[in-house]
Amino acid sequence: MPTIDTARLRLRPFSPDDAPAYHAAILSDADVMRYLPAGEPLPAAHTGPVLDRIRDHWARHNFGLWAVIHRADDRLIGHCGLNTLPEGTAVEVGYALAKPYWGQGLAAEAAHASLRYGFETLGLARIIAVAVPANTASLRVMEKIGMAYQGIIPAYGTELPCYALARAAFRPGEAPYTLRDEA
Repeated sequence: MPTIDTARLRLRPFSPDDAPAYHAAILSDADVMRYLPAGEPLPAAHTGPVLDRIRDHWARHNFGLWAVIHRADDRLIGHCGLNTLPEGTAVEVGYALAKPYWGQGLAAEAAHASLRYGFETLGLARIIAVAVPANTASLRVMEKIGMAYQGIIPAYGTELPCYALARAAFRPGEAPYTLRDEA
């Protein structure tokens, strides 16, 4: 599976050993989880099945969510990558970072790298993103990475604002991006 290095992050496949750090960073934090489909913290026992679903998505689609590693301190700080919406075939970019890493531009850095992988490596024509309306920081990330508001769509059992970007409109820019396949 591929690994991507950006200026400050490494996006790499999840391993079973990541479960404790991922649970601590994302799944156990009420402030983070209120913006994700589950809506509330999950018990540690759910972490393994969540990671299994992530690995299964990669196996079925050749893309999925990566573990986001903060390179300066080598810590797992969340997830980012591409996912198929449960309600259809649209591919979305999704991200969640541990609260201490909010507000530093890291979500945009990881999401932009995910878009680049989707457009340049996978050849996707269009990638969308959805967020709960209260997650204004996520909506700003979508705009920062070049996505445009498309309206409200059904997603994750509710109606959510949708942003999208077409491959023809994507600009990779000058940001550091190194893709490696580490099978």
